[in-house]
Amino acid sequence: MATYLLFLAVLFSCFGIVSVFMTNSQIDMSMERSIAEYKRIAVSLARDIAVLHTISHNLPDDLDALLSSYMDHYAQADVTLELVSEFGMTGERSGDAAIYASLENEGGRQSIAVSGYLPEPFGFLRLDYALDMTELMEALAFIQRILLIVCIGFAILTAFILFFILTRIFKPLALVSQASRKIATGNYSGRVTVHGKSELAAMAEDFNRMADQIERQVQELIDDSEGKQLFIDNIAHELRTPLTSIFGYAEYMQKIALDDPEMIESMQYIMDEASYMQNMSDSLLTLATLRGYNARKEEILVPNLFDDICQSLSRLPGSERFQIVSRPEIEVVYGQEDLIKSLLLNLCTNAIKACSQEELKMGVVSLGAKKSGDTAVLSVTDNGCGIPIESLPKITDPFYRVDKARSRENGGAGLGLALCKRIADAHGASLDIVSTPDIGTKVEITFYNTATTPQ
Repeated sequence: MATYLLFLAVLFSCFGIVSVFMTNSQIDMSMERSIAEYKRIAVSLARDIAVLHTISHNLPDDLDALLSSYMDHYAQADVTLELVSEFGMTGERSGDAAIYASLENEGGRQSIAVSGYLPEPFGFLRLDYALDMTELMEALAFIQRILLIVCIGFAILTAFILFFILTRIFKPLALVSQASRKIATGNYSGRVTVHGKSELAAMAEDFNRMADQIERQVQELIDDSEGKQLFIDNIAHELRTPLTSIFGYAEYMQKIALDDPEMIESMQYIMDEASYMQNMSDSLLTLATLRGYNARKEEILVPNLFDDICQSLSRLPGSERFQIVSRPEIEVVYGQEDLIKSLLLNLCTNAIKACSQEELKMGVVSLGAKKSGDTAVLSVTDNGCGIPIESLPKITDPFYRVDKARSRENGGAGLGLALCKRIADAHGASLDIVSTPDIGTKVEITFYNTATTPQ
């Protein structure tokens, strides 16, 4: 509306300026033409009067006849002439040789009036000239009315055209506004579809990117909130069982007279549950410590690291039922050695547990290290029971167990892979798990160029 009002102001201002300019130009041209014609009439009339003055025997009558002929001739051009003698025929001069011209309006009729005195020796005669401008002014007024009607019609047409153009141009703004209201009500799926390469189309694309980012961040907040709640629920669940056992055995020991073997057995149960709680507490503390932690980049000799891990695993109970294979293809990686060793031990322990469920075949756990371009890849591979595909996205969540029925003795608290993921993040590495049920699992830790060069 503001644009249209500005357009109307400019349009009708131009119309007014053109109308005034055209009228004034016509009046000025008519005024100049009238003055020039007046001068010609005055000179001609003075010359004819001079002739009459020499040959006429009755000058007043002859002068009236002469003036009448002039008036009849110029009346055809809407010109009125009048000759006035201020001092009679005495030959005295008025002393004013100026010509006066003006636009006069009398009785609804407009005319250009020119007045002055004839040249010498007839300076005592004043000639009044009047050109009727009524028809010209009416024609100018008619033209102005036509122009006004054209301007009004053009303004109305322009209003429709402007409305159509602005509606198409600002349609993306309406779509953005509608999508914004949806987002404000919690519906983050609203998007704007705009075609073309205009600024508004670019704005709509930016809005869509902003909406995508908002939706992604809101979903992350929701997932994070749900994860925290699940984390709390899992802690409560994990602590409830050992605490119940500790309280039960303590109460049993308090109320019943036990012999030494029973006392020792009950105390062992209490110590086992307390040890489980301590291990879980240590793991949770480690998880909290590694949040946002940047690991040191130190030189780690991969063959020595693998040898240490193999020796540690060989001391585990039932080591005769699995085989550890070490295949280091690179000599050095850079990272924090204690964290890398803890990560690989966790992965190998999980691999051994997966192999122990396969009673009909010998378990094989392979440690590998290779270089791929600017990355170093450490891997742990087993031929165990594998992980279902639907469990892979959640396998690194704290307290997550693939088999919910597995006991704490066999399955642990579900913090091992969460620790591994946190250690990989601390090194700027990625942890990828590929698994096929009943065939085996492969876990790769990819260290990017910061892991193959010292920091």
